[in-house]
Amino acid sequence: MNLLKTFESRISDAFGAAPDGYTAPFSFKKLAKRAAREMENETYEIDGVDTAPALYTLLVSPDDDAAMRPLYPQLTSEIAAFVEAQAHAKRYVFVGKPLARFMVDPSLKSGRFAIFAENIDAGALSHLREEERAFLSGSQGDIAPTAPVERRRRRERMSQAVPSVDEERSEEDSLIDDVPSPIDAPSAPAQTSSADDSSGLDVIPDQAVDQAIQDIYDNASIEPPAVARGRAIARDEPIVPLVTAPDDSYVRPVSVPATQRRNVPLVNHQRSSSATEHSAATCLLIDHQSGRTYRGTAPATTIGRERIPGGIVLQDPNASRRHAKLSYDGRSWHIADLGSTNGTLVNDVDVDVHTLHDGDILTIGLTNLVFREKDS
Repeated sequence: MNLLKTFESRISDAFGAAPDGYTAPFSFKKLAKRAAREMENETYEIDGVDTAPALYTLLVSPDDDAAMRPLYPQLTSEIAAFVEAQAHAKRYVFVGKPLARFMVDPSLKSGRFAIFAENIDAGALSHLREEERAFLSGSQGDIAPTAPVERRRRRERMSQAVPSVDEERSEEDSLIDDVPSPIDAPSAPAQTSSADDSSGLDVIPDQAVDQAIQDIYDNASIEPPAVARGRAIARDEPIVPLVTAPDDSYVRPVSVPATQRRNVPLVNHQRSSSATEHSAATCLLIDHQSGRTYRGTAPATTIGRERIPGGIVLQDPNASRRHAKLSYDGRSWHIADLGSTNGTLVNDVDVDVHTLHDGDILTIGLTNLVFREKDS
């Protein structure tokens, strides 16, 4: 009981040091009791010595994971210390210092958790410890503080690129001022009438003037000039425009803009089609135990515990964060181990890189996946 009270006190201190209003999403007292029970269930006699499990995996909901992640280093340290103290009280031994780690289980609701212990060898434990240390150090990096700075710099660049309303107006005014004003048409010179001119001619009909001119030529028996005849003829005939109106049936050809690109055929259409097929290829991995189906997408898909874009996430504590990778070369699918702790098996054979065939069984951690080819 003293160990349990000490554990509760230290966990309370960890959450108490967090921002105000930050409380534990579930009872860590229950978590400690379940951890002790798991330790008892997984303790085995190895070479005459009771060996307790050294790996403890705690499954939590996505919301609780996001809330507790800043405290993971301290929480996992306290859980491991509690388990170690419980084992020493019963004279159990470990293959190495106990390791506790948190993992996300999307099926869990906030406030719920699960825990299980595993007895693994010292080499695998050391590898997982380094992997967990790298993960925690990455999640505790300076990513968050740089985000506001980057957003602020982005706003500054946008403010410099986009002028203000006053600046736009001033630019418009300057553009208007720069536009040359239309040249004033020269005004017609003022017609001044001299005293010798007769203003009465303006009201005499043209017919009377023409008739008077014709009478003069008739009395003199002289043929009037062509200009005079043309003037009389033009007055009697309808005015015919020099430029005829275009025919409605005539359609003016539409010119192609100079910037329009010509239709150029592909240099290698087979290469283009093969690239499209390559990127669209998919395969299926079917969990042999649960029947759950995962989809692999070309050109490559990562498999493991870590949630990455386009990857296949396995809720298997024995799988590494980035365990293996599926790849497609345009003809066949391949599986490659990414330096995982427990290795990658194909049909119960440990492999580094292997070409897959329909029906092959992949073993990743404790999960058996049936490989199925699928055409796009």
